[in-house]
Amino acid sequence: MFNLFNRDKQMVAITPSIVVFTTLLLLSMYFVYQIREIVVIFFMSFILMIALNPIVNKLQKYIKSRALSIAVVYILLIIAISSFLALLIPPLTKQLTQLLKTVQLPYFQEEISEFRFTVQELSQWATDYSSSINVLFSIATSTFKGLFHLITLLVISFYLIIDEPHLHKKIGWFTNKKRHFEIAREFLADIEDQLGGWVRGQAIIMSLVGLFTYLGLVIIGVPYALPLGLLAFLLEILPNLGPTIAAVPSIIVAWVSGGQVMAFVVLIFYLVLQQMQNSFLTPKVMKSSADVSALISILGILIGIQLGGVVGGLLAIPIYILARTVYGYYLQYKTKLRPDW
Repeated sequence: MFNLFNRDKQMVAITPSIVVFTTLLLLSMYFVYQIREIVVIFFMSFILMIALNPIVNKLQKYIKSRALSIAVVYILLIIAISSFLALLIPPLTKQLTQLLKTVQLPYFQEEISEFRFTVQELSQWATDYSSSINVLFSIATSTFKGLFHLITLLVISFYLIIDEPHLHKKIGWFTNKKRHFEIAREFLADIEDQLGGWVRGQAIIMSLVGLFTYLGLVIIGVPYALPLGLLAFLLEILPNLGPTIAAVPSIIVAWVSGGQVMAFVVLIFYLVLQQMQNSFLTPKVMKSSADVSALISILGILIGIQLGGVVGGLLAIPIYILARTVYGYYLQYKTKLRPDW
């Protein structure tokens, strides 16, 4: 019986092993934080590998070489993206130019028209706008850095796809139990079904939503339908949150160009489109992929943006799917794995 007045005193002993384990854990967390960009690139490469691997496997039935099959898939992917950009950029540039011309900046136009290139004013201009040089340099640096990261991502994913049939054996670094290899194989197959299906389904939904948005705005008569459709395509990568954000600029453009009636029609169009997407499009496309609720999607994206910016928002759902699968396998196999790990 528990006695409030005669409690047994318990002492917590801190052994050297606990100190060593805690120190190693903190150092490992610090190390992962320092290489967080590399971790993100590797995770994105893993996602790309999962998305492309089924296509490679089907192509490998006709082309016996796996490396050659991957190369063919990469070439077809690059050709498809290049063709899409070649068809999109000219009209997009034209409409964006027209959109910029409609934006009136009388203050800046007046300043430019009255600007005189005296030594004093030129010096003052250089002082006021010297930060622009740093901005341009940052943009150029970010561009080269992004290109380098893209190439690195493609290279890593290439080797991951080559080694995909043997990835489950990498746990041999920690254990050589045969049943552990089988569990790892089952885990990777499950991740490929859920995460890979989600990535491919999301790409299909993004394309269809962008296309329907463009066609709908053209039919309604809203100007600059192409950039607005492209915006809807890009923001659809943020499930449930992106479509709402994409509707705002379209309604504003419709209001400015056609008045309240057109803005109201555009609002109804986006509501109908989103309802069709939630009721028909998403269930049909995502029927074989991971089931992620709308609430979890929004919360995950907001948390990801808060912690990691745009990249964090983009990776929020894949990280959630991966974490959910890891936790599920832990609960399923913890009693079988614990004695032998």
